[in-house]
Amino acid sequence: MHEPVDVLIVDDDEDDFVLASDLIADITANEYRVRWVQSYQDAVHALITAPPDVCLLDYRLEARTGIDLLREVRGLGCDVPIIFLTGQTERELDVEAMHAGADDFLIKGSFTTRELERAIRYAIERAATLAAQRRLTEELRLMQVQAQRSSQAKSTFLANMSHEFRTPLNAILGYSDMLVDQARAGEFEQIEDDLNRIRAAGNHLLALVTDILDLSRIEAGRLSLAPERYQLGELLREVVDAVAPLIHRNGNRFVYAPADELGEMVADATRARQILFNLLSNAGKFTRKGVVSLAITRRQARLSDFNHHAGDQPIEGIECVEFVVADSGIGMTPKQMERLFEPFSQVDDTGGRRFGGSGLGLAISRRLARAMGGELRARSEIGRGSSFRLSLPSDSTAAARWRGLTPERQFAAGERGQLPIVFVLGPTDEFGRQLRDQLADVQLDIVVEADLRRGVKLARALGPSLLVVELNAGAPATLVTLGQLAREPSLQEAGVLVYLVDEHAQFGCLLACDGVISAPLQALQLQRTVERLSPGTSRPVHLWSNSTGLLHEATEMIRHTRRMAAAGTGGAEASELHLVHLAAPGASWGLTAARRDDPSGAPAVVLVAPEDPRAVPPSFAAEMRALVEEAGIPRQELAREVSTALMARMSRE
Repeated sequence: MHEPVDVLIVDDDEDDFVLASDLIADITANEYRVRWVQSYQDAVHALITAPPDVCLLDYRLEARTGIDLLREVRGLGCDVPIIFLTGQTERELDVEAMHAGADDFLIKGSFTTRELERAIRYAIERAATLAAQRRLTEELRLMQVQAQRSSQAKSTFLANMSHEFRTPLNAILGYSDMLVDQARAGEFEQIEDDLNRIRAAGNHLLALVTDILDLSRIEAGRLSLAPERYQLGELLREVVDAVAPLIHRNGNRFVYAPADELGEMVADATRARQILFNLLSNAGKFTRKGVVSLAITRRQARLSDFNHHAGDQPIEGIECVEFVVADSGIGMTPKQMERLFEPFSQVDDTGGRRFGGSGLGLAISRRLARAMGGELRARSEIGRGSSFRLSLPSDSTAAARWRGLTPERQFAAGERGQLPIVFVLGPTDEFGRQLRDQLADVQLDIVVEADLRRGVKLARALGPSLLVVELNAGAPATLVTLGQLAREPSLQEAGVLVYLVDEHAQFGCLLACDGVISAPLQALQLQRTVERLSPGTSRPVHLWSNSTGLLHEATEMIRHTRRMAAAGTGGAEASELHLVHLAAPGASWGLTAARRDDPSGAPAVVLVAPEDPRAVPPSFAAEMRALVEEAGIPRQELAREVSTALMARMSRE
């Protein structure tokens, strides 16, 4: 049995509404549920907050027109099929209505029940087809972008590999020809040197092939480690003896002061040697007449040594062996640092590359370090040099003990084996994809949605553990979406992170947010929020808000369940709660003041967002722009900050 078709009639004339209702009632092909609104603002509210299956829209709406309404709701992301209705004297409006976003056009008094039924059916089917096309177009666009990136990476890789393979192959062929000529002439004095050069070129080729095979095994999950117990000092002597000539080749000075007693390690010695050799050889390659150093320390291990998202809790019975390779070479820009550990990525990727290499060494080294329970981090400054910090556990076979507390495992959702869902909603999916890239190694199901209206329904269906919502200074619809999400009962137990960006999403900031509630206030929702942030009833609550009306309303709602602190007081005897109404003047000051407070005694901050577009004033954009100008950071830094906050929030859930 089909669901009734939800029809919204927007008409300020009751007689016209009755006539349209009677025609709909005569349709026998389906069941219809009819709603009626008379004013312009009520129509905007109904179309955005409770979208019907189809809307019949009259041209005349008091002092405004249906054309104005069409343009406004389409601008807010409403894709409800709309059939435009006009009088006999307004026939010429059909083209303008279609350009504004109407799906069909009917003249009142001249269409029959059959024609109305056809128009409704065609409009709904056409809207469904267009929605499917939009989804397919977006999927195709993303696939095209991914294909272009893959093609570009493949082309870059092949170009680099052709260069890398050609150099040793030319050496092998050239010296082989020389040996043949020397053998024919009976000249054997230089044969040993030439054979050594051939062997070196062959070893170079073997190393390239080994890197490619290593990466393929890691990506396919087939990398096998062979942990063994060995003396750390002996392994370091082997690495230093092998790499020192490469470092000195560029006129560099190698600084290494071995400790007297470094003790034993349990790890894959071959892989540990491979990582260190790669880091030191890279340092020597990118440094000319400078200094390359290697320092080793051994201390009590902490969770943060092996996972920068984790805390500083000590790991009992495990020590951290930390290797720091530093150089005074060319350094790297922040843009180069972003893709430093990506496969086939190189610092010098220009056509006339001065430095060799496949671009696989660092990518493989980080993956090997993580496979042994450790981590590899980098810091660099252009023109000043770079440093790489390799942290490995003293016993890699015990890694499962702390991996259970790392993001790879700590968010596992019970026996069902389902991953916790993080739902990222914003007008574009670019920022969400950046977050997903930042958290590529974390086992979370990160869902990104750019359709604001569809996003509320999707969030309701998914039931995420955490909502990450974008407020855009140039898009009031994002504020309305936040209010709609806060109103959803099924989402009120989810955590919420809110970040603010400018119109072009190039700069932004993470908002202080301990919760989100919707306006107008609901007593039960407010009381639950207060109780969650200030459990118990022994301490009074001191409320602050940038909206006097909201403050009065909130005070009255919770007065009968909680003791209120006197106005202007707080301190240790009262719980501080700031209600920042994002659609009221002073929102930017309220959020800025909250961030400036001492973190140890910072008040709880609850964002209040309207679910009604009519409640968003023109001042919203100015307030949010002021906040971005004062506290905004570049988008890449914002993505890292939001990622860190996301991990911290998920660890508390």
